Amino acid sequence: LMRPWLCFCLGALTALALLLIAQAIAVVPTLDQAGYHFETCVFSGPDFPRGDLDNGSLLRRLFAPVSVSLRYFDAQYHQVTQAKEPGRYGALVEIKFAGLLRGYRYITLYRTPAPVPADLIHLPMTAQFPPEFGLSPAVIAAQQPAIGDALQNMLLDYETGAAPESFAILLAGLSETGPQEPPNYLHADDDTRNAAWWYGLRAQLGLAPAYKYIADLPANYDIDPSRRWPLIIFLHHGAAGGSDLSVVRHCALMGLMAAGRRVPAVVVAPQCPTAQSWSVPVLDHLLATLEKTYRIDPDRVYLTGVSTGGDTTWDWGALHPDRFAALVPMSGESDPRDAWRLRNLPIWGFQGGKDDIVPPTQMQTMVEAVRQSGGHAHLTIFPNAGHDCWDDAYNTDALWTWLLAQKRNHPEVTTPGTPAP
Repeated sequence: LMRPWLCFCLGALTALALLLIAQAIAVVPTLDQAGYHFETCVFSGPDFPRGDLDNGSLLRRLFAPVSVSLRYFDAQYHQVTQAKEPGRYGALVEIKFAGLLRGYRYITLYRTPAPVPADLIHLPMTAQFPPEFGLSPAVIAAQQPAIGDALQNMLLDYETGAAPESFAILLAGLSETGPQEPPNYLHADDDTRNAAWWYGLRAQLGLAPAYKYIADLPANYDIDPSRRWPLIIFLHHGAAGGSDLSVVRHCALMGLMAAGRRVPAVVVAPQCPTAQSWSVPVLDHLLATLEKTYRIDPDRVYLTGVSTGGDTTWDWGALHPDRFAALVPMSGESDPRDAWRLRNLPIWGFQGGKDDIVPPTQMQTMVEAVRQSGGHAHLTIFPNAGHDCWDDAYNTDALWTWLLAQKRNHPEVTTPGTPAP
């Protein structure tokens, strides 16, 4: 028989092994999403700040070898080893486990032209920045409301000088903003500018993401090779994201088309990957690809979406109103302060009166803001419908008559059944 002390040691070793196995099981599925952090994302001087993987010591103990390599790029996409000039920089982090690539991380950094003493900043932080940040006073004055919004939920560690990436993104965006630009709210804010910058770098490096999509062509698309067709882009709700296009095939508009509804247009439904938000730069690339792939009339490109896709319908349309002939957001919301960007774009929104996810007041506020900006926005509320009002909306025949009558940069064409603005 084993001595008691030996049994105890074996039991302890077994428990420790089981604990390590449990830790490994917990970490392995998240290796592809492993985070990386810098000690600060806002710095002064030529040397980039130090960084490491989130839970790096645990990962290295459980999964040696874990390797991380970094490449730095300046605002013009030149690879650099030092930050010689103030402004935006990007850190491309490559993570490998056992020699196998597990993914990239893209982190924005900002170099100030001079050190920023902690005692120059006092909580609560306001939209005033000391000159050491290197920002134009005229830009700061013009962007006061937007800066206040950006700082509202941002926490900075003033004692250590640590600043999160969100603060670096804000400073980089402000440094690239002209003094005559209007306040950068949701559709032209610093996050949007940052996403576009990173997409440009990733495209240059061959790392740019692209959406898979379904394309439904009109029945007589091939009869006349010279004919150009309207394009309708449909953006799904969050539950249809992932990598299985069959889920998108049965979502809202695409489900109705699968059941037999015909639309005299090329209808395209991209799919957003799981746990990601729609990206306007990736959608911009998709639209450019579609215009090269199919015979599209560039003056008859229409955008519609449901729930989170409805949010993005507002957002993409507001950021690039010159690219679309009309918008049809459903159960979606946006920032009404940017509604003036949509004043020349025909819009017909749809909402369920019993929506408990996006309150009908959100859509009403956005539509009213467009109208007050001089735009023509229509709204239909189905009083007994909930969040998923889209089946009722896409089965509204008057919608299709109205939608396909609109042309880019032309006054709205009002057709029978269109609600009064």
